[in-house]
Amino acid sequence: MTRARLLRILASTTLVTTAAGCGGGAGKGDAKSAHSGATSEKHESIGDLAAAQGGLAALGGAGDREPGTGTEVSFAGPLRAESVSKKAVPKLDGVVKEWHARSPAKETISGTTTGIGLDVAVQSGEDTLWIAAEIADAKLTRSAKHGTSEDHVTLTIAFPSARGELKAYEIGFWPGTPGSASGAVKWTAGPKAGQKVAGAKLVENDVKGGVTFEAAIPWSSFPEAQTVRVGMRAAFRYHNGDGSNVTGVLATGPGSVDKPADLPALPIAAEHAVLEGLLEQKGLSGTKPKIDVYANIAGDERKERISVLGRFFTICGPGYRKGEQFFWREVAGDIVSLEPASVTGRGKEDLVVRRRVTQAASTHEILEVWSIPTGEEPTTIFAQQIAVASSDGKKRVSNAARLSPSEIEVSTEPAVGWDAGNFNETMAGDIEPLLLPWGTIKSKTFKLEGGKFTKASEVAQAGSTANGSTSATRGTDRTDALPKDVPTPAVQKGSDLGKQVLEAYLKDASIAAGTKPRFDLQVNVDGDAKPERVVLFGRDIVVLGPSFKGGTGYARMSLSQFTDDKDIGELTARDLDGDGAAELIVRGARHTTSPAGDTIDIDGLFVYQVKGGNIGRVFAVETGREMGGKRVQGLVQFVPAKGGKGFEIDVRPGTAKGWTKDSYPWPQDKPGAGPIEPLLLPWGDLKNVRYSWNGSTFAAAP
Repeated sequence: MTRARLLRILASTTLVTTAAGCGGGAGKGDAKSAHSGATSEKHESIGDLAAAQGGLAALGGAGDREPGTGTEVSFAGPLRAESVSKKAVPKLDGVVKEWHARSPAKETISGTTTGIGLDVAVQSGEDTLWIAAEIADAKLTRSAKHGTSEDHVTLTIAFPSARGELKAYEIGFWPGTPGSASGAVKWTAGPKAGQKVAGAKLVENDVKGGVTFEAAIPWSSFPEAQTVRVGMRAAFRYHNGDGSNVTGVLATGPGSVDKPADLPALPIAAEHAVLEGLLEQKGLSGTKPKIDVYANIAGDERKERISVLGRFFTICGPGYRKGEQFFWREVAGDIVSLEPASVTGRGKEDLVVRRRVTQAASTHEILEVWSIPTGEEPTTIFAQQIAVASSDGKKRVSNAARLSPSEIEVSTEPAVGWDAGNFNETMAGDIEPLLLPWGTIKSKTFKLEGGKFTKASEVAQAGSTANGSTSATRGTDRTDALPKDVPTPAVQKGSDLGKQVLEAYLKDASIAAGTKPRFDLQVNVDGDAKPERVVLFGRDIVVLGPSFKGGTGYARMSLSQFTDDKDIGELTARDLDGDGAAELIVRGARHTTSPAGDTIDIDGLFVYQVKGGNIGRVFAVETGREMGGKRVQGLVQFVPAKGGKGFEIDVRPGTAKGWTKDSYPWPQDKPGAGPIEPLLLPWGDLKNVRYSWNGSTFAAAP
């Protein structure tokens, strides 16, 4: 393959937009019979680094990590949330003939469902979630009590929230009896179970063989809905009761509040447009995205859904292109990771993308920043080749990258298997090329100017030739002739080397020279047996040392989960995985706010590993929670592993102050369901959870 051909592969993408609408819109049509549904019958990725560190570190050498968020859901499902404008909101009269086609409930959850049916439709307005339902049941059981053993419909709806997490809610609808008892909309799960949903409305209409109803639920009922209305999941259930018991449950799909990941997709019009306008045409119907993130990158303050399906990258959202159209791009190579980050400081998030292209016997990785400064189409404002690896994985040259607002720094990393004498790989020339460890440029800094990142400065180093002597040449890359750079004097190794590197960090971080760290450890955390120096400045963990990154560089990670420096209470080190190098253990408190405005203090323990010059999180667990003077405290301890090397992490319930099982406002989360392991509650069924090292993280024992 020619150099020119490779550069086209590395740098070019096919940009395509579509004005495809939602398809199958909310047009008027004849209402279905109430019996129509009757039946007798289911990273850390680059983003972890961006989120946990406040930047990107050693992208080329970090290896592959989980690319998605853990909340990936397909764009197809039995339900659809059609868009409705303020001028065309449904008239709540219980008559559903003006609604779009309803979706039938076909799955029997329990009991006998012969002779009953449920058909539902959903519309999404600016402030309101609208529901239409047709119930086929010749013998309805209704009263003013609105009991759980009476006939009613429930909606379970889940929103993607934090990485790997879904927040689920359940609401019940009880049609009233015209002329005698009004209907009701109540919470059926969670801390508000049994209470009426504030601002919700329901109007029923008795029809032959059943009842129809329309309902309106304020989007404000769900805190997550204020920013996220994409990637939703939902299922409706009809509970057929006789006044004493529920005899059968019929649903539109599987899943529940306790199992939100099993809920089918509830796509909005824009998401369904992705299905009809792209996926069906490309043979990808029903495919779940390999990367699925939610971020405010354009439009209003609500988040967009950014997904990668095969070679295709898509954007859609309720405030993007009026919530009915979407953007897509076919990308050359494979998108390894895609993460939102505030790089340009424009008030919206940008997208940090790592793309991989295979060429003959080598693989090339490119780091790109995509942004939407104006309009609706993302543009590439930075592109840098960050790694080249042999097909067998035994040889690799990579660069480390650090992103901060309006600045990107790229620097060399030690090569594996290649040197100036045997490296003969094609290099990119029309994007920023890979920096070689034997070349004359050690690092480059790019700053945002005119909407793009341009080179602002560089640090030179003494290059080397095949025989190891110094040289002012670039190295042995196969590119056009490049101008010679003036090398700087070689760095003198000595007792003050750590001091020099630390001074470089202080300068980079705009910290006054001579500032003392809050914590200062000397412990072996990476590479050979020689100790590294681990310090904490503000929220930054910094690792350096004579044998770390060749003694000339440092690794930096910002503990951005903490609001303030003082929230970090402890930094210690212990060899937890038994490999002879210690892990870093951080304890501190995070702060959030409840829907009622109360401050919630959440204590946590975080474990970080330093590997190949990179810092990554390998475990996190909530250890305590406090609100309004009430507190639940858990227990965490390190227990020697059975193999005699390293430790296991044992998590147990502790004590509660001011809360009981009935008054505690949150459910017991399940281990392994999110990026932070849950606090175990004193009244829960889990008496302890043991986490063991599996080679890449600490995971709960099966």
